[in-house]
Amino acid sequence: MLGISRWTGASSSYRTMLRFFGTVIPRATLFWLFFRKHLWRENEVYLLARDEVVVSKSGKQTYGLDRFNSCLPSKPILGLSFFALSLVSVERRQSFPIQIEQIIKSDNQTNSTPAIKKVKPKEKRGRGRPKGSKNKNKAEVILTSELLHTIRYKISTLHYKGCCMN
Repeated sequence: MLGISRWTGASSSYRTMLRFFGTVIPRATLFWLFFRKHLWRENEVYLLARDEVVVSKSGKQTYGLDRFNSCLPSKPILGLSFFALSLVSVERRQSFPIQIEQIIKSDNQTNSTPAIKKVKPKEKRGRGRPKGSKNKNKAEVILTSELLHTIRYKISTLHYKGCCMN
């Protein structure tokens, strides 16, 4: 930050830079207000989309550095992962980010690597439903961490939409 303060000239000091970077900015509210003020068109159709982006990164000191599944090499890579929630304009075919957050794996996600099991050949069973099998309640759903992220971001986006529509 000392380099940044040198480039600002007499207008800012090193302490000013520390205060600026120490300030918490509500980015989701800022993105939403910018979208509503400058990009929103009343008669357009918008879709709410989510995407997880993995950026490869070498090193050991970067905050949030872990192994994340990447679709290009189709394997987990060392890098950073970001979760983006965007509004996509159907007519303009443009995406407007509303919320972007870095994904940090918790300790139980990092340490819970599944052990490799030996595959046993399954015995063929007879036709039809096995005797004594019970119906399963399909309403009981176990939510993964990604689904919980999506639900949380959709709720917060709807909160911003409800508060800032005026």
